[in-house]
Amino acid sequence: MKKIILVLSIIAFNASSFSQTPKQLEHLDAYYQKALSQWHVPGMAIAITKGDRIIFSKGYGYANIENKTRVNANTLFAIASNSKAFTATAIAQLVDAKKIKWSDKVIDYLPYYKLYDEYTTQNMTIEDLLCHRNGLKTFSGDLLWYGSTLSAKQVLAAQQYLKPTSAFRTTFGYSNISYLAAGKIIEKVTDSTWAEYIGAHFLKPLKMNRTLTSTTQLKNTYNVATPYFYEDGKTHALNWLNWDNIAPAGALISSVNDYANWLILNANKGKFQDKKFYTPQSFTNITTPHINFKVQENDVKNNFKAYGLGWSIQDNYGYKIMGHGGGYDGMISKSTFVPEKKIGIIILTNSLSWAPSALTNKTIDVLLGDKLDGKDWSTNWLVYKENQEKADVKKRLKNEKLRQKLSKHHQKLENYVGTYHDKMYGNVSVRIKDKALYFSMDNTPIFKAQLQHWNGNIFTFRFDTQVSSLPEGKLWFDTDKNNNINKLHINIPNPDFYFDEFEFKKL
Repeated sequence: MKKIILVLSIIAFNASSFSQTPKQLEHLDAYYQKALSQWHVPGMAIAITKGDRIIFSKGYGYANIENKTRVNANTLFAIASNSKAFTATAIAQLVDAKKIKWSDKVIDYLPYYKLYDEYTTQNMTIEDLLCHRNGLKTFSGDLLWYGSTLSAKQVLAAQQYLKPTSAFRTTFGYSNISYLAAGKIIEKVTDSTWAEYIGAHFLKPLKMNRTLTSTTQLKNTYNVATPYFYEDGKTHALNWLNWDNIAPAGALISSVNDYANWLILNANKGKFQDKKFYTPQSFTNITTPHINFKVQENDVKNNFKAYGLGWSIQDNYGYKIMGHGGGYDGMISKSTFVPEKKIGIIILTNSLSWAPSALTNKTIDVLLGDKLDGKDWSTNWLVYKENQEKADVKKRLKNEKLRQKLSKHHQKLENYVGTYHDKMYGNVSVRIKDKALYFSMDNTPIFKAQLQHWNGNIFTFRFDTQVSSLPEGKLWFDTDKNNNINKLHINIPNPDFYFDEFEFKKL
């Protein structure tokens, strides 16, 4: 990667339209700056659009702490799952062109597509893919693609072993793999790659000239943010991880200035600079609830919450609001648009925190509710986060006390060595090196670590923090009736990946 160029100036308000709501934007600017330090976010960029213009565009903090490189409105961040709306809208364009139908069966385009039962496999539609209602739990199967060498086809074929948690079309279960399938349908119909289609039909005509479709393009650009995570009072840098094998679900890398044009397009219901990108009928379908969420009794902000096609949907202050979040290891983002007011908001950060959501809520309160002294979302959510962290510390101390009482005995290290196979994922290898035990998930090069004995046949480990922010995990071995090692299990407490979906049997 080329060395990031030092940017001396920070792009601030768009002077031509600042006079529209000066007090609101000044208030938000100060609030954003305060939140940056509150949340230990190294860098952040925010843009707000109104009508067909950017009315606010600014960078805060550092793109790279070590080099003291400042963020500006052209700094590139991973937008992760905000990419899904591009895929859903690409499908809408193909529907408008009468090349496909929303109700078309996935299996008719992708013969290798297979889910947990024959009925679901045969009846899954393109629309089902885009609104996350395949019966699987949220994030199910993400370890098949994350950092792995498995191809898109292999990932789609392997998902047949994922067990459903609800009936088909009854419950929301966020599925990155479903969007991968949608991307493959785009490729099948257009005879172009997903990246080529998105580039030609959105990025180029929307003048999103700095937006990338792959991390492989980072080496040829500049002004790129470094991913970070904050732990135990320290900020840790992460390497960029390639997401090409799940690209339609989250591969785009963009800046707030570029992404603002995407918001302008959608806030204006498919029009950008007098060009129509999709029909009113497609806009209606994309922004219509297809699967609903429960609204809690104490939720005074929303009357409904749902998911459309590539966008989450809810109401606030009497307006219908579309949005989506993006989670990449070391970067969190949030985008929002309000068609009735033709307002758009994009927040990109290079850290793992709830700050983008808190700041989005504050921005909505100010712009839609006209509340300069309303709820302090950032501080309130930060207090909740700190309480969670205190609970985590207590749990850690309890585990350390428990460790002192556990057995230091284990089987001979040679007994654990071998290859362990899961029919969905593939192999895990366990070996001895320098009198210590190591393991690796063979299809995921970043997932390898030394094992530290915990108790009996249980070991702890931590993946390299330069490639993963995942916390310490445990790996344990099962034995048969003759006390021979026959299975291996992995568990890492985290909200994103389910290692317990795999059962590795010793070959």
